[in-house]
Amino acid sequence: MKVKIAIATAVLISAFSVQNTAAQVNTIDSVATSKVQHFNFDEMESETIGEGIKRKWFHGEKGQMTIFNLEKGAHIAWHKHPNEQITYIMSGKVKIKTIIDGKEQFVEVGVGEVIVFPENVPHEFWALEQTVDLDVHVPVREDWLSKEVPDYLNKAKSNK
Repeated sequence: MKVKIAIATAVLISAFSVQNTAAQVNTIDSVATSKVQHFNFDEMESETIGEGIKRKWFHGEKGQMTIFNLEKGAHIAWHKHPNEQITYIMSGKVKIKTIIDGKEQFVEVGVGEVIVFPENVPHEFWALEQTVDLDVHVPVREDWLSKEVPDYLNKAKSNK
């Protein structure tokens, strides 16, 4: 019994020590090399990237944020990418085809709802009504940095 108590005490002391050393406070000097960026979506110009699809986007060092404006019937074709994607529907509603629990499934996502696609999980979108969609990708979509529209968007057709 004494051995078990001694081991448990050692584990607790060790965990407490690790926890306390890990909690460090950043000072102005320790973050001085970071580049702070400031954007205003309202002042950004939209780019048309497919029939009924417009986007505004920016990126930091590790991730990016995009606002998509989708006309009713707009379609973003089946695709995947090596980035996690977090999609928040700000207004409207979309139907999404994706892989859930190993099976191809459809899900409708509306105002205030979020769907998260892990990296390399295929997905496809249809705008069921005029929709504003806020996406976050981590890491930055390298395929977007070239300013060329990805092939899957060239296949996108509106179903108005």
